[in-house]
Parts: sequence; C-alpha cells; structure tokens
Amino acid sequence: MTQKLVIAVCTAQRPKMLMSCLESLEKLVRPAGTELSVVVVENETKPHFTGNTAEEVREKISVPVHFSAEKRKGIPFARNSALEAALEQEPDWIALIDDDERAEPDWIEKLLSACTAFDAEVANGPVRRIYEKPAPHWWKSQLLKPRPTGTEITEAPTNNILMSARIVAKSGLGLRFDERLTFGSEDIDFFRRTHAAGVKMIWVDDAFVEEDIPASRVTTGRLLSRMHMAATSGAFNIVLREGRLKAALHFIPKSLRRMFLGSLATLVGFTLKPFAKKRGEKLYYYGLIRLMKGSGNLRGLLGRAHNYYDVIDGH
Repeated sequence: MTQKLVIAVCTAQRPKMLMSCLESLEKLVRPAGTELSVVVVENETKPHFTGNTAEEVREKISVPVHFSAEKRKGIPFARNSALEAALEQEPDWIALIDDDERAEPDWIEKLLSACTAFDAEVANGPVRRIYEKPAPHWWKSQLLKPRPTGTEITEAPTNNILMSARIVAKSGLGLRFDERLTFGSEDIDFFRRTHAAGVKMIWVDDAFVEEDIPASRVTTGRLLSRMHMAATSGAFNIVLREGRLKAALHFIPKSLRRMFLGSLATLVGFTLKPFAKKRGEKLYYYGLIRLMKGSGNLRGLLGRAHNYYDVIDGH
C-alpha cells in the first residue's frame, strides 16, 4: 500500500533560498512505497511564485509542488495554512522544513524509517548550520548534543520534522499552531501539546538538514534581539498555558535576578576591556545577554509582541 508524504515549506521574501531548498528536495531518496509532494506557502500579500514563475519551478522540480499564499503576516498563520494545504493532499505523513534549509538526500528516508522502527508519530532531526560569516567570539551557539536515534523527546522545533497526519487531521487530534504566538515559540508550543496528547516523539540523530546563516543574522544587534525575542515568547507561552499569575511567580524573580547579574557583568566587562580585551568583551556581552533575557521575560509577561521576525535575513 502506497503512503502519501507531503513536505511543507513556509517562506517570505527569500526566493533564492527557497529554490535551493526545493532543489534539495528534488534529490531526496524516495522511500519505497511512498509518494512524495511539496506544498509551499508564501506569507505575502503579493506572492512571488504565481503564474509563469510557479510553472517554471514545477518544470525544474520533478516532485509535485503546490503553491499557495497566506496574507496574514505571522509565522503561525503561515504554518497553519501549510498544514491545511498539506491535508488537501490526503497524506499519511507531513514533513516540515524551513525555506533557508537544504535536506540531505536520505533525510526523509531516515525520519520515516525511525518512526517505523520505534513506533513513533513524530521524528525530529539535527540542523547543520553553515555560516556566511563567523559569529562573534563571545557568542555561544546553542548546539544540541548528539543523542541516540529513538531517544524520546517532549518538544521540538519545526525546522526538521516528520509527523503523522493524524496529529493535525480533523478526524485525529486536529492540532494547530497557536496564532497568538506571532513572535516566536509557536513550534515548541505545538509539539509540547502534541506530546501532552500522548503522541510518541523521537530524535533521529542522522537525519540532517543544512541551514544557511546569512551574515546579517550574526551581527551584535540581531543576536541580542534574538535572545530578547526568545525570552519574550517563552514567557508569553507560559502565560497562555498556565495563567499570568503562575507565570509571574516564576518569571519575575528570575527576570530580576537576570537583570541584576547582567548589569553587574556588563559593568565589570566594560571596565576589564581596556586591559584584557577578549575576556572583557566576553563578560560584557554575557551581561547584555542576561539583560536581554530578563527584560524579554518581563515583556512576555505583559503580552507585548516582539518584532524580531519583521526583519528578513537572506534572499
């Protein structure tokens, strides 16, 4: 019996990156007995891939590609539109990959095989990041430690995912991304709720995708803004799930501690820089990151949106 597998990609103002992603999907090893197709959702009021432009892509890519647009600006809106578009193909499985990523040829095969071997409905794999420009020496990339394939997980991002269509089908769990989380963490929240619904989720250590990191994403301002956004969305997520009072009891002491230690580290680092430049800078920016996290948590408690994703990195 043939299984249908749909790969969903959300995109906005990055046609070159999207084409690179689609070309990598063209090279995928097709798992035996599996029918592949792709849905692309542009989060644009005036989508790029329409008419002749869309036809040109279809001529280059042998995998069927379906284009649609989501005019409401915001990642959860685009992701939910992508789920709806995928469900129109009546799939058994839905995979998610970002428009700035490229899949390894055995990506889908590894994810699907692991789900079968471990009787899981969600599989998440690692992302290998390719930097256009090295990040500053003081920046500590958040790298996931290798884990054996089959390790059960409780949350996941959407940048490398395969999931059973049952999770989002109306006849199944009918889950969707929370459209209140327009400024981040909507993917982590979605898969936390998926796990809470009793779905088995696993890690697949050798199902790689590559992500291009443009130079604009590793500037000091963008890195600090990303930390502020993550802290804001993380706190707001807890407000939505557990209530403002419980979130406040957790985050207010944490935020004040972060901001106090951050201020102290920033001051000491600034004082140290003329005598030990690299060490001083590391301490200085460590302090700024703590300040961004602390102030971001407080912002999230107040439900104030963050504009990090208003800026598009890459082309």
